[in-house]
Amino acid sequence: MSKKDENEAFKNCAACKKALLMQRRYYRNNAYYCNNNCFQNKQKADAEKAEADAAGAAV
Repeated sequence: MSKKDENEAFKNCAACKKALLMQRRYYRNNAYYCNNNCFQNKQKADAEKAEADAAGAAV
């Protein structure tokens, strides 16, 4: 990972890519989110993607 990518990972929400404020960061699963809602939405989206991939591989 380049230096620019590392800095962006700490400055932007992993789900919605909004800029993060230092006092309002939410850290879960090795990523920073702007709030719990973004974290849960990202988890749901990842689960749906994994389910779709599994369904596509089974067919």
